[in-house]
Amino acid sequence: MAQQQDDFKRIVSYAKEYGFIYPSSEIYDGLSAVYDYGPLGVELKNNLKQYWWQ
Repeated sequence: MAQQQDDFKRIVSYAKEYGFIYPSSEIYDGLSAVYDYGPLGVELKNNLKQYWWQ
């Protein structure tokens, strides 16, 4: 279980560092567990959605 949490923290850290997601609390002073998509995150989401529908 601890390994999964460490992996998740590394993935979230990578995604925040490279602009895939941004914590909403840093942008809007809102909930600390909510994230917004950055420009790269939107592209990734759209590519995954297109791949799924194909």
